[in-house]
Amino acid sequence: MNKAVSGFTLIESVTVIILLGILAASIFPRFTGTRDYEIYAYRSQLIAALRLTQQRAMQQTNSTLCHQIVIQDSRYGIPDRTDCSVTNFPADWQPDLTGADVDSRHNISFDINGNANPGIIRFNGMGVPLDDCSGGCTVNITGEYEVLTVLIERQGYIRAG
Repeated sequence: MNKAVSGFTLIESVTVIILLGILAASIFPRFTGTRDYEIYAYRSQLIAALRLTQQRAMQQTNSTLCHQIVIQDSRYGIPDRTDCSVTNFPADWQPDLTGADVDSRHNISFDINGNANPGIIRFNGMGVPLDDCSGGCTVNITGEYEVLTVLIERQGYIRAG
């Protein structure tokens, strides 16, 4: 009688162990820190805030509210929704859906076309960018290890760069 042999050969076992080692060495650093991922989260939030502000500008054409986002170093948002001339954030400012105040430990900053802050992105009733982004612009999100961009085209299309 022949006995059926079951199990893995030595070569198969060694191959699986080597593959698991390579996989663990390349994936493990991704789970140990969130620094690399924070910049992507802030870019997604900024795109959503810009699109929301643009939609509000197109829907609230008779409103006296400001349809702009002020970008200043490590924060962006609307300092005063009723006074468009205010470009500095007050000390007690709290971000809403169209703003963010970056935690200092993330070391992330924003600028428009590399220019000094504060920068203003305002939209007209057709959703076309005005002020610092008239004719289109690039919002740079600078982190510790990389720079991501958000592109605002002159027609108003907003996308990740």
